[in-house]
Amino acid sequence: MAVDWSKKPHHAHYYYALSTESIGHRHIVDGFTFNVNGSNDDKHVHHYTGLTKFEANHYHRYYGITGPAIPTQDGGHYHEISGRVYNNYIDPLNVKFGGVIYSSNPRDVHDHEYKGRTGTGIGYFPDNW
Repeated sequence: MAVDWSKKPHHAHYYYALSTESIGHRHIVDGFTFNVNGSNDDKHVHHYTGLTKFEANHYHRYYGITGPAIPTQDGGHYHEISGRVYNNYIDPLNVKFGGVIYSSNPRDVHDHEYKGRTGTGIGYFPDNW
C-alpha cells in the first residue's frame, strides 16, 4: 500500500552538516528540526537551532530555516540546510552565565560556515490515528 504523504500531519527531520575548518578545527551541526505540517510538494520549511558538537574545547551556537521540501522518488522529502555558526566562545566550565564568554582573543572569537541536509521526515502519526 502506497503512503499518501500529502495527508500526513506534523513531522520533523534529523539534520547533519560538517562545518568549514577555521583555526585548525571543524564542528558537527546536527539535531532535529522543529515540527511543522507539510508534504513533499508544498514547499514548507522547518526552523532549527542548537549548539555544535564539542571540539577544541568550545561550542558555537547556530539557528536557521531549512530550504523548501525537496521530493524524493518514494513520496517523501528532505530539506537542505546551510548557514554560519555564531562566533561566540563558550567555556563549559563557566556556568555562572550559561557558559557564554565574549572574548577579544582571536582564537576564541571565530566562526564557521556549514552546509548539509536533513533526512526524510520522522514522527508521523500512524495512518488512521
